[in-house]
Amino acid sequence: MKLLILAIVFRLGTAAVVPGNNTVADVNAVDCEIVPFGTLPTPLLVSGTQFVYPLGTESTIKLAAGETIDFACPGGRLVTEGTQTTLQVATGTCVTGTRFIVNNARYLFHQLTCTVDPVSTIRYTGNSCELNGREIEIGFSITSSRFVRTMQVCFDQSTQSTIYSYFDMIPAINNQIRSTPRPSWLDGTGIYTISNVNSYYVRGTQRRNINSLLGLSATDTKYIQNNNYFLSRGHLTARSDYFYAALQNSTFYFVNALPQWQTFNGFNWDQAETDVQNYAEANNVNLRIWTGGYGIATLPHETTGNAVPLYLYVSGSTKAIPVPLLFWKVIYNPVTQRGVALIGVNNPYASLAEIDQFCDDVSDRLTWLNWRKDDQSRGYSWACTVTAFRRIVKSIPELTIRGLLF
Repeated sequence: MKLLILAIVFRLGTAAVVPGNNTVADVNAVDCEIVPFGTLPTPLLVSGTQFVYPLGTESTIKLAAGETIDFACPGGRLVTEGTQTTLQVATGTCVTGTRFIVNNARYLFHQLTCTVDPVSTIRYTGNSCELNGREIEIGFSITSSRFVRTMQVCFDQSTQSTIYSYFDMIPAINNQIRSTPRPSWLDGTGIYTISNVNSYYVRGTQRRNINSLLGLSATDTKYIQNNNYFLSRGHLTARSDYFYAALQNSTFYFVNALPQWQTFNGFNWDQAETDVQNYAEANNVNLRIWTGGYGIATLPHETTGNAVPLYLYVSGSTKAIPVPLLFWKVIYNPVTQRGVALIGVNNPYASLAEIDQFCDDVSDRLTWLNWRKDDQSRGYSWACTVTAFRRIVKSIPELTIRGLLF
C-alpha cells in the first residue's frame, strides 16, 4: 500500500483540525477560547469528519466570532445547562469567551455535556490490508453517514491477532486530559470468532494454557508468576496517545492489544511511548504511528527442551492469539518524510544471545529516546531505520523515507 501525502487545509479559527494527512489551519482572529475538556461527560468537538484540537502545542481551542464547531454525543444526547435535548449532535457558533449559540440559545461551554460518555464504534471497513489482513476502524458515529475515525487496525482473522494499529499523534498531546476513569476492555461485535477474549488474559487461564504447551503442571509458576512476570493486555496505540477522554477510552478494544509481558509493558515500552509523545510536543509536529507485533515468542519445553511457540488460546490442536516475539513502533513525520522503527523484545526470559537483532541499532543517534535498552528485565530494545526494518517486517505500509527521525 503506497501512501499518498496530500496537503489539505481546514480553517476553523486558530484551532487545529487534524485530517489523515496531519495538516493544521491557522487564522489570527480569536474571540472564543475554551479549555476543551469541559464538564464530564464532555461532547466530542468535531468539524466535518475530524476532531478539533488546540493549535500546535497550545492547551486551549481558539475560535473567531461566528466560527462554528459541532458538539457531538454519539450513543447519547446533548445536555444544555442540565436539560436533556433530543439531539446527538448540535452546531455551536462562537459568540465570545466561552459562550456559544447552540440550538438558538446561548450557553457557556461548561454547560454543554452528554447524557453518557461518547460511545465508540468498531467495524470492518471491507478493505484488505497487509499480510492478507482485514481492515478495521475504530471511531465515533456522529450520524448514520458521518464517522470520525480514531484508529485503523489491520487484523489477521486466522490467528485472531492484530498485525498493526495506526493513528495520528498531535503536538498538543502532553496537554491531554488525565486521570479519567479507566474503562473495561471490549471484544467488539463481530470481530473475533473466539468469545470472551478477556478470559484468556486472566492470569490463571494464561498460566494453564501456556503451561500445557510447555509440559508443566497447570498451576506451575515457573513462567507465569504472581508478580509482574505475566502477559498483560499490551496496548498497541496507547491510551496516553490521545488527547480527549473519549478517544483514550476508544483504545480499549482487544484488537488494539497483543499479549505483552508486563515487565516490558511497564518499563521500556512505556518509556518509548512517553518519549514519542515528548518528541511530538518538543518539535511541534504531527506524527503518523504504526504499532504491531512480529514473530511468536517461545519458551523451552520442560521435557524436550525444544522451543515452543506461545499462545493465549489453546483448545486441542487449535491455537490463537499468539504472543509476539517483538513489539515494534514506526514513527513517521509526513512533512519531512523522516522516520524510525523502535523494536522491543517481548520475552523477559530471553538472553541477548537468543535475540536476532536483524537491523543495525541506531538508537544512540536518537537523543530524545530514554529507554534502558540493554536491561533484560525491562525488555531488550533497539531502533532501526524504517528502510532496514521493512526489509524484514513486511507488515507496515510503504513509506517514502528521506532520513532518520532525529
